[in-house]
Amino acid sequence: MVTRWLLRCVECGRTWYLEVSFDLTKLSSRRLYHFCPHCRRNTFHEVVTRED
Repeated sequence: MVTRWLLRCVECGRTWYLEVSFDLTKLSSRRLYHFCPHCRRNTFHEVVTRED
């Protein structure tokens, strides 16, 4: 089952959706290190909410 997650870049504040089957609330920091196309570099992204 794929779940849709709303993530927010901690640098620029932009939000975007990520579809994965892994429960992101199980991450200890509830943050992912991912490429932000607006910042043009890898930044941390906070897990905002889950959409089923």
